[in-house]
Amino acid sequence: MFDVCYKTIPLIPSRSAMKEMMQLGFALSDCKDMLEQGYDAPRKRASDTEEKWYNKGNKTYNIVVVKSVNFTNNEEIYLITHVGEFSR
Repeated sequence: MFDVCYKTIPLIPSRSAMKEMMQLGFALSDCKDMLEQGYDAPRKRASDTEEKWYNKGNKTYNIVVVKSVNFTNNEEIYLITHVGEFSR
């Protein structure tokens, strides 16, 4: 189900991020594209946390991921914690 990877590490949404993705009509592959094609956000986040902004039309989308561990499979993952949009 979660076979989408970012920097060769599986990309998995949190429950709240999944709700945000559904409201915006995004799939997991769209989030991967935003991470790869987006640019760094102007604000700094904690270590092991990335925030990317992606412009499309008159909207800017942002995505926040945190490097974490899936304890069930004992593997490193990127956990999507937030997906949002705002007008430019």
